[in-house]
Amino acid sequence: MNSYNKEAIFHLPGLFRFTKLYEVLLAGYTQHREMFKDNVKIGSIYGSPTVIWNGGRVIMNCLYSKEQLEMIRNFTEHYNIPARFTFTNCLLEEKHLYDTYGNLVLDIFNTGKHEIICNSELLENYIRKNYGDNYKYISSTTKRLTDSSKQDEELKKDYYLVVLDYDHNKDYDYLKSIENKDKCELLCNPICTAKCKFRSQHYEDISRYQLTFDDGGKPPCSYVKVDTLWAAMKQANFISPEDINETYLPMGFSNFKLEGRTAHPLDLIETLLYYLIKDEYHTEVRSYMQSALWDSIAQA
Repeated sequence: MNSYNKEAIFHLPGLFRFTKLYEVLLAGYTQHREMFKDNVKIGSIYGSPTVIWNGGRVIMNCLYSKEQLEMIRNFTEHYNIPARFTFTNCLLEEKHLYDTYGNLVLDIFNTGKHEIICNSELLENYIRKNYGDNYKYISSTTKRLTDSSKQDEELKKDYYLVVLDYDHNKDYDYLKSIENKDKCELLCNPICTAKCKFRSQHYEDISRYQLTFDDGGKPPCSYVKVDTLWAAMKQANFISPEDINETYLPMGFSNFKLEGRTAHPLDLIETLLYYLIKDEYHTEVRSYMQSALWDSIAQA
């Protein structure tokens, strides 16, 4: 099978932190597709402003005005690329559903073109009740479904996509057994150690911090040793572009998520180049994205 006959759909990190960078990338994606690898498609850009519903990574100092949120919405819709919200806080109570800012974000992006990554059943039910099919719903890898039978049950639920726990990434026997592979999304460049027994606790700590704005003096997770693309490549669960084309696409998977919401911006650029851009255009595209990054810093 020639895997280049099938698209690799990428879901990219950091919409709200790296908006200027994505303005450049999507302009190139529209006007200079020859720079992008032949079978690459951008499926969404995910992230969150500073909302207490956010999970997976701590997002602070990312509070946008109503006008700024509308501009980001218009930008994504101009390119027909969904914004995907990481509303995966796992410690939510009913009182948190009425967060003014979170509901403002939902109202602004309530155009039928955007997506929600879910963890909390409480929040998911609240959004489904109030917005119905105006959003697409994605099950989060933060649910930590390492048991294959539980992962299979999740795939039977009413989700647009399910982001598999990335400890399944190299379990080829299990991956081959999945019937609805088109509903799966694989995270390619995890920074978390494979089979880390502290990962669920880490997600809870992040959720608590996002709710309380207080980390309790806890240091960052001491088990995460990876902070660059090059270090991530050495991780057991890493999926390279070659793996995608030679193994995962022929197996029937087509959706791939890139981590990096809180990455150093220069490292995020290298990640995007590595997965999306043809080698001969790396220098040119890197220059464009770095210029956008410096411009955004200068304007801050």
